[in-house]
Amino acid sequence: KAVVHGKVTLSSGLEADWYIDLRRITLDGKAAPLVGQVMLDATAELDYDCVGGLTLGADPVATSMLHASAARGKSLDAFVVRKAQKAHGMQRRIEGTDV
Repeated sequence: KAVVHGKVTLSSGLEADWYIDLRRITLDGKAAPLVGQVMLDATAELDYDCVGGLTLGADPVATSMLHASAARGKSLDAFVVRKAQKAHGMQRRIEGTDV
């Protein structure tokens, strides 16, 4: 599902004949819960109580992880980092749990 065949321009400017679009997995209703479970298992040895990263890529992964953690009876918070600080409202660059 994530493999896209055809000409794709990469961020480097080079062209490829195929591309792996992980958003097709992390934003899929059936796959997203599995992403959360796998990421929790992969990071089980680490000590953390909050997950997140740059928006847009990290948003669905962090959300999947907090839902998977809740399903396991554990509390896990999430945050997102904007590319630029907002000019209105609370003018935050990081939204969610204070980190």
